[in-house]
Formats: sequence, structure tokens, C-alpha cells
Amino acid sequence: MTQSMISFWVGIVVIAVVASALSRRYRRDHPEESVSHWLDTHHMSWMHRKH
Repeated sequence: MTQSMISFWVGIVVIAVVASALSRRYRRDHPEESVSHWLDTHHMSWMHRKH
């Protein structure tokens, strides 16, 4: 493997580890929220706004 390919895979692994740690921390801090509830309240609220 070339050095750039190794760097690419290392970057992917680092991103996956960080995302997993953040999601674990969020779920520990907010155990009552499901993923769909979290998406609805944090990211999908623009779909439900009345204009």
C-alpha cells in the first residue's frame, strides 16, 4: 500500500472512533432519547415549522 492509501485508512478509522465516542457519550448523557427523537428535535425541526 502506498503512504497516501495508509493515511486515508488511518483517517477513516480515526473518524469512526471519534464518532463512536461522541455517540456513546451523548447516549450516556441522554438515555431517554431515541435516535429518531433526537433527529426530530435537533435536525428535522425545520420540516415541522409552520410558515
